[in-house]
Amino acid sequence: MRRQTVRVSETTLWLVCGLPGAGKTTRARAVVEVEQAVYLSPDEWIVRLGVSLVDYEFRFKLQACLLDLAGDLLAHGVSVVVEFGSWSRAEREAIRQVAEPAGARTALHFLDAPLDELARRVRARGGPDAEALARDVLLATWQQFERPTADEIAQFDVYVAPDDPWPAN
Repeated sequence: MRRQTVRVSETTLWLVCGLPGAGKTTRARAVVEVEQAVYLSPDEWIVRLGVSLVDYEFRFKLQACLLDLAGDLLAHGVSVVVEFGSWSRAEREAIRQVAEPAGARTALHFLDAPLDELARRVRARGGPDAEALARDVLLATWQQFERPTADEIAQFDVYVAPDDPWPAN
């Protein structure tokens, strides 16, 4: 039987979550720059592959592949930034668990803004799916988003709240 060695390191899984338009991509790119991490975003892959951002069957398959990649990178000492939106606590927990076998730290960045501002940002971003994202995803289902609770936040090594500056001063 082969023994798996788990090491403790500064290798970190950075999870950036929030509703559409909250500023996840901007924050994720800032973390990538500061932390020299690999950026994993299904939105970028989906757009590059010419698939609709609202093709959820494809999105969920891609996210599973990206999480496998995140686990491999973490196991090799490479920090990753995961930007999936991560609407539910269960989804965030599944992502957090990817870091455990590698002995990596975990960090949660939660971003938020008023609903009307989120819708304005999504529409201003443009693209073929902007109106569908604003109307059918954000405005129709925003109540399904589970905000991180204190007990969930306690599971992460680092937490950055919506009003916290990044990078920290």
